[in-house]
Amino acid sequence: MPFRQIKYMASHETSARVNHHSGGGTMGLLISKVVAQLLLPPGGLVLAGVLGFVLRRHLAGRILLSGSFLLLWLLSTEPVRDMLLHPLEQRYAALADQQLASLAGSETAIVVLGGGLYEKAPEYGGRDMLHNEALMRTLYGADLAVKSGLDIYVTGGVLEPDRSEPEGAVMARMLVRFGVDSQRIHAESQALTTWENGTYIHDLTTKAGVKQIILVTTAWHMPRSVWVFESLGMHVIAAPCDYVAKQTPYDVRSYFPRWNVLADSGNALHEYLGLLWYRLSRHSQ
Repeated sequence: MPFRQIKYMASHETSARVNHHSGGGTMGLLISKVVAQLLLPPGGLVLAGVLGFVLRRHLAGRILLSGSFLLLWLLSTEPVRDMLLHPLEQRYAALADQQLASLAGSETAIVVLGGGLYEKAPEYGGRDMLHNEALMRTLYGADLAVKSGLDIYVTGGVLEPDRSEPEGAVMARMLVRFGVDSQRIHAESQALTTWENGTYIHDLTTKAGVKQIILVTTAWHMPRSVWVFESLGMHVIAAPCDYVAKQTPYDVRSYFPRWNVLADSGNALHEYLGLLWYRLSRHSQ
């Protein structure tokens, strides 16, 4: 039996809340993403390095050039990455099995946030699948749903509907594959940002009589996600997953740059920037 694909029509009030924080729809979202790519590494470091090279005859230019290379090295090392990630990942403890068991049968639902699509996967016949972070979130959400028997909501849209399947629908399909009862799955397929995730899920769970949610997302993404959902008046129990910061001692390789470590540092900086943006937006509102 198919899962419940929610055809969600936002109210005028909901649309206003979404548009205020998304910068005015799809175009505003695209512009914000481009700006973020230019500010955060590696884009910001490349721009700083180029500007430093142009101004290399001046002391400020040489400082900018050398500083960009130094930051590129540091952000690509595990100790610096973990220094950035640790406050985010350790903000909320992992959900204990005992706590999950105590919630079974209550007016609680599991909410899993999307994390990106693996579009047109060749090994699956060109069908859209989930990218790494989304897959880990969905797998953990499925584990919680199977253990508890609670309803589970997945949320994630798609920027270009003609190009890809909505992420919420792909997540729901994977939940069925992971053994979740299809009648307990609810898929929301419009949200494009964390704020939209919260806004749409708030309306859907309120109508369903849900009193609190178990929120599943990547550990470094949890502080911003909890802030969004609590700002919308929801009672949130954090269930972080997919920790990135190193859990074992460093070795000599940890102090040399790696490309994937730079990406992790970029994710951490993006979260700090996102938290700042949301708080400034709420203050202005």
